[in-house]
Order: sequence, then structure tokens, then C-alpha cells
Amino acid sequence: MGRRRWGYALSLLIILPGIVTLILNGAAGRGALDWGIDFTGGNFFQWQLQQPFEVGDVRQIVDRFATGQSVIQKSGQEVLVRTRPLPAGTKQALLDAMKARFGSVTVLREDEVGPKIGRELRTIALVAVIVGLALQVIYIGIRFKSIRYAVAADVALLHDLLVVTGVFALTRKEVNSSFVAVLLTVVGYSINDTIVIFDRIRENLAQRTREPFDRLVNRSILEALVRSINTALTTILAIAAVYLFGGSTIHDFAFGLMVGIFTGGYSSILNASPILVDWHLWSERRRRPAAATASPVTVLPGGRRDKRG
Repeated sequence: MGRRRWGYALSLLIILPGIVTLILNGAAGRGALDWGIDFTGGNFFQWQLQQPFEVGDVRQIVDRFATGQSVIQKSGQEVLVRTRPLPAGTKQALLDAMKARFGSVTVLREDEVGPKIGRELRTIALVAVIVGLALQVIYIGIRFKSIRYAVAADVALLHDLLVVTGVFALTRKEVNSSFVAVLLTVVGYSINDTIVIFDRIRENLAQRTREPFDRLVNRSILEALVRSINTALTTILAIAAVYLFGGSTIHDFAFGLMVGIFTGGYSSILNASPILVDWHLWSERRRRPAAATASPVTVLPGGRRDKRG
């Protein structure tokens, strides 16, 4: 804990590039994030093809008519396609091109999501994340019977969410409903890692040792460090397998989880616990002047009290 300022500086350096990118993207007029079809509106097609096909074959045709990144998923002989909003005539031209390439194409479903609905979904997603953070604050505050633990944990959570969002801004990966799932999953994982350390701090405090608080926190972190590292590594390795072999449909989801779990692992140590220490030291400094200015009381013979100063 003696070098906790370095931890704050490292966290700030990790967050800063993403925040700068968000600002620059917004100033350039291309959007701070690359919002997907879920949040901007667009078209949804579900077709059944008679001929064998690959996703790449369908993408070649779709990219001729759709702007931006389209989402294409294969399920047996069915294909699901989501595109940015298409003009009315373009939808029929796309279907004709599919028939020309693959022969018989049966339309199973065709929907359109307007921009207004997309904006509403974006608002709902933001509210979901905010509510998740608020519930975590309430839970931590009740569990540890102190607002200090709740605030320290929530600052670490905000750090993790900013890192994940910044990385998506830097890489221009599409932000869709899966991204919201990533954020909520990271919130759950990060808070669990923080609670493990906070529990160890509480257990050590219950022993009522005369050890200074910063040293006690440092010892608590060391006692939980191996468990935290092993949990993070095994989780990241499992998600890395999904990232490498799971296909393009969950590629970005796995990528976001790996980033979030990595940051969640170190933020509990470099952010949450140091904030707890600094808050404690600040409270101690506030108490000292109050104790120093209190009038000393001397008990005189006969039980009378003599206040001096």
C-alpha cells in the first residue's frame, strides 16, 4: 500500500487512451462508439437456402448492398442477416442477388427496426448498466455495513467499464446488445473479486490487532492474491478458447470479456483496496485535530473535575 499512488497512475494511463479516443471519435462526427444495428436500427432477414453455403459467400453478396458491418449467422441451411437500414428497393435487389447465387431462397422472416427504437434500446441499455452499479453499491454497503467499501468497490467497477468501453472505441468494434452483456458480466466478476479481498480485510480487522490499517490491507491482499490470480487466469484461458474457436458471432463478446476480467482482476488490488486505505487515513487525520483541541479534564480529589485550556 506504500506505493498505491503508482497504482492510481497506472490505472489512469490505461483509461486515458480510451477516453481520448471516445472524444476524438465524437468530434470527428463518426460516433464515439461504433453503434451496431441493435442501437441504430436496421433490417433483419432469415432465409433458408437449398444449396450448401458458407458465411463468407453470403457476406460477399450482402456487402454489395449494405453499408457498414453486417451481422451474418449460419444455422444449418438457414442464414440470419442483420444490416444497417436499407432503402425499400435495395431489399428486393438483395433477395434477387441471393437467388441468383444460391438458387431457391425461402424467406422465413423479414423485419425492420427503426432508428427511434434503436435509440430507445440504447437508453434502456444505459439504464441497465447504471441500475447494476447502483445495486452493487447498496449490496456492498449492506454487507460490509460501511459506505466506504461500497464507494471503493464502485470506483473500481467504473474503472473496469471505462477500460472495456475505451478498448471498443480504440478498435472500432461494434457495440451491440452483446456489449451490454459484456459490461454486466464484468460488473459481476469484478465485484466478486473485490468482495474476496474485502472479506479478508474484515476478517483480519475482527482479530483486533494493533497492526496499522494500511499494513493490514496489504497483508489481506497478499493472502488473497494467489486465489485471485488463479481465478482470473483460468477464466481468461477458457474465454480465450471461445475467442479463438467460437466463430465470428461471439468473437467480440469473448474479446470484451477477456479485457474486462483482466482489468477486474487488477483493479480490486490497485484501485478498490487503496481507496479504502486513503479514506481511512483521511478519517484519521480529521479525528486527530478534534482530539488535540478537546479540553483536557483532570479529576481532583473529591471527584471534582477541573477543565483546563
